[in-house]
Amino acid sequence: MPEILIPLTFDDLPVKPPLVGRPRVSEDLQQTVALLVGWDKSTRRLVSVSPTGVLHIVSAPVKGIVNLLSAGDGTTQQGSDIDTSEVLIRADKGNEGDVWVNVGAAAAVDVGYPLDAAEWVNFSVNNLHSLHFYFEKAGARVSIIYTR
Repeated sequence: MPEILIPLTFDDLPVKPPLVGRPRVSEDLQQTVALLVGWDKSTRRLVSVSPTGVLHIVSAPVKGIVNLLSAGDGTTQQGSDIDTSEVLIRADKGNEGDVWVNVGAAAAVDVGYPLDAAEWVNFSVNNLHSLHFYFEKAGARVSIIYTR
C-alpha cells in the first residue's frame, strides 16, 4: 500500500485529525481523492458543488483584452500567440459590414462566424493564435477578452 510522502493541503477541505507521519493510502482512497479534485495544469483544485449537489461551473478570471482594427476593406488578421482558456469576441457598435471569425483556419466571407455591429461570440480556445478574422470594411474593430 502506498504512503503519503508529502501531504497535499486544501484550504476548502480541512483534514481532521491533521496528517502526521506517513499514512498509508489504499487504492479505494486514491480513487476517491481523484474524483474530488481537478488538475488545471499548475495545481490541484477541489471540485465543489452546491448544497443541492449541482456542480459549480464558473468562468476563469479575465487575463487581458486585445483590440484589433481593420487595415482596410477585405483585410485579414490572426490573433497573437497568447495562451487562453476562453475568449469573448465583440464587434464594435460602430462597425459597418461584418467581421468574420474562424477558429483554426482562415476566415472569409461565408467562412466562419459573422459578427454584425455590437454582436459577440464566446469560444473555448487554447491560444489566441488559433483565431482568424476577416474584416469586410476599413475601420472595423473587434475586442477580444480572454481568460487563462
